[in-house]
Amino acid sequence: MSASMSEAVLRFVWWATLVGHLALFVRLRLAGLHRTYRFFSYYLLFRAVRTSLLALAPWLLKPTGGVAAPFYTSAYGWVWMATEPLLWFFLILVVLELYSLVLQDYKGLATLGRWVVLAGLIAAVCLFTVSLPPELSLSGNTSITLLPHFFAINRAVLSSLVVFLLIIIGFLAWCPVPLCRNVVLHCIVYAAYFLGMAVALVVRGASGAAWITGVNLALSSLTVACLAVWMLLLNPEGEKKTLRIRPRGTAQDEEALVAHLAAINSTLLRAARK
Repeated sequence: MSASMSEAVLRFVWWATLVGHLALFVRLRLAGLHRTYRFFSYYLLFRAVRTSLLALAPWLLKPTGGVAAPFYTSAYGWVWMATEPLLWFFLILVVLELYSLVLQDYKGLATLGRWVVLAGLIAAVCLFTVSLPPELSLSGNTSITLLPHFFAINRAVLSSLVVFLLIIIGFLAWCPVPLCRNVVLHCIVYAAYFLGMAVALVVRGASGAAWITGVNLALSSLTVACLAVWMLLLNPEGEKKTLRIRPRGTAQDEEALVAHLAAINSTLLRAARK
């Protein structure tokens, strides 16, 4: 595929993500699911607004490179950096919301999980930031100086959230407590989405500029696919139906696991009150 054709396909898929985020936001609102998945709904709306800003940036800021390829203009880069911290904020809120939904009957575990997520994120961001090669801070070009730090923090945030999402999936696979189908499916799709983003960042960082169009196309395609799955599977009926990943065991084993989980939760609640 030629470079011009690849960029045309990327622009098409990129606009499809904008439509997909808006469509899913509207669907959640109409179905009344925005009350349950509040931060996820805010995230969808933010992504739609951010995509629009990134698309308009080349025209609003009038970069010298023109508007034929807005993904490679300095205006696009500045808007991307200005809005990226907000994206991290919303991604973290969505993961914390997932912890609350999965552990809604275990408030002590949910509180512990939220603190572990925040502590892990802070540690990962600090580690990735200080591990940047010293020569990256020696450039006189401000954008070149800032971008490596943004990429490093981005990798840290996404990698950490992937780990925490896999922990949630592991909990669902281990715990016999049934949850509503929407929550289980939302966790699985969101984990796959994050894993794909983390892999794309690693590949992009290792391959350099030569593969940036291909990686961006793959990431945008993954986003469209996940949005389509959410659109099809998240519905009011899914709030009433229960689902669990863990295969059914013996009644005694399940009762023992539930009792053990309840004991841990009670201990954490008592410790929090002290």
